Amino acid sequence: MLEKEEDILKQDAREVNLNAETIREMKIYNAMRSGVAQGKKRSQRRFYSYGAGAVLATAAAIFLIFFSIGLPAGDTGDSDLGGSAQAASTKSWDDFAAYRNQPLHNRLVADILERDLIKPVRQSATNKGFRMNVDGAVTDGRKVYILFSVQNDTDTEVIPADTKIQFGDFEVPYPHRGAALEMAYDSDSRIQPGQSKDFIYSTNYPASIAYSKDVKFTLILTGTSDQALTSSSNKYRTALEVSFELDPARFKDQERTLSVNRTLTVDGQKIKVLQVQYTPLNTYVDLEYDKANTKRMFSLLNPVLIATTGSQIDKLVYPGRITADNSEVYKDHSQATLVFRHTGLNQPDSASLKIAGISALEPDRMKFVADLNKQQIIEAPTDDFEMVTSKQEHNATADEILLRRKVANLSYYTDSQGAVQAEYTGTWLDDNFTDANGQVHERTNRETALHNFGGTTISIDGTGIDEMSLSFDSQAADYPQPLTISVERIWNPILETQSIELFSKK
Repeated sequence: MLEKEEDILKQDAREVNLNAETIREMKIYNAMRSGVAQGKKRSQRRFYSYGAGAVLATAAAIFLIFFSIGLPAGDTGDSDLGGSAQAASTKSWDDFAAYRNQPLHNRLVADILERDLIKPVRQSATNKGFRMNVDGAVTDGRKVYILFSVQNDTDTEVIPADTKIQFGDFEVPYPHRGAALEMAYDSDSRIQPGQSKDFIYSTNYPASIAYSKDVKFTLILTGTSDQALTSSSNKYRTALEVSFELDPARFKDQERTLSVNRTLTVDGQKIKVLQVQYTPLNTYVDLEYDKANTKRMFSLLNPVLIATTGSQIDKLVYPGRITADNSEVYKDHSQATLVFRHTGLNQPDSASLKIAGISALEPDRMKFVADLNKQQIIEAPTDDFEMVTSKQEHNATADEILLRRKVANLSYYTDSQGAVQAEYTGTWLDDNFTDANGQVHERTNRETALHNFGGTTISIDGTGIDEMSLSFDSQAADYPQPLTISVERIWNPILETQSIELFSKK
């Protein structure tokens, strides 16, 4: 890693430490998720892993960010979430001064705001004593950012519970993958009576939908009492809905798309770089994985995009990613997009892409086969998993096996807030498992937490320990053994530095 890049990473690690106190906010969020799950059963495990699981400098810190979780279907007698009334915002207009006067958690939005690219909206919605003021928004037809505030004029403390967004006639379906709601600069998501809080919503613009400037954004608030957080009833929730115009082609004259169609080959796996798109918001590199590849591709390791114009060189590092796992843009894993920061060199003389390798694995290895009665792992995706035998001290049951592995050679990426994060190294398991007779069962979550076990601890040198529970359900030990559970994603770095010239005017 270059010295400059390492300094950036260390700075981000320090900032992660400074935000460690926000962990308490996740307790409220987890309680809310528990209540939502009771209202309508949903498969959630696979959608909450993006950007989580790895902690820089061994700090157990979480940026305050809420991924849309979807509301439960209420009981027949529930009150309707409707009733929101829209009008021009009565908030004193100050040219985004509230967002400019304090450092935004989201660095990407801070940069966009500094370059005066966010379009004022100034529309509000009111319902049951709450007011949402949508201050501004911006899109380049690929990413969407909305700045808004919530005023609480009731005597009840609330927090954001969910979001919805509609583009023209297309409402983005659950589970709203890639959508995130975060605090603008505060560290407490609870909105006290008489208080106002500023937020930033971001999502990916859906691909292949009819062109429309019409956007409808909905925020749902919920009370923070135990009853409100654990209830599936809509009577504890309030919806605020604002419609406004947002032109996905606004920057069309400032965009530049360069067709590439060049192929990187790593460990025999082919990755085609389709195009590079420069917009005033970001730089996008669209990829396609060859369907003839023998391994399932998870990610590229430390991709760097290098653009040159004359003697000027702009090296873009730590991109975000758009994949089928974290967005509605792609429906399968054959395509992905690297989202680099904006560069002023949008008409470079040349550009190249360099990577340190890939994370990938053969599809037939993506499973665990375990015998709970023998407490034995028969097959594992990789050879570096070790069984933890001290189950009792961690409050583990007979229906699970505790596993630990060492991780290294981490890749880094930019999260939705513009902060550098370590690659997620945990293992994503399927929601179902199969017993020895071929009967399919649904996995259930643990009712109580494990003691001092689970998750990933990463040190600044890129090494660490990943711990996981191979859990099934409370009757799993009585099923015909062994049990097989599929793996959807796993960290398996293959180091092989490769670079490719994307284009050159020479």
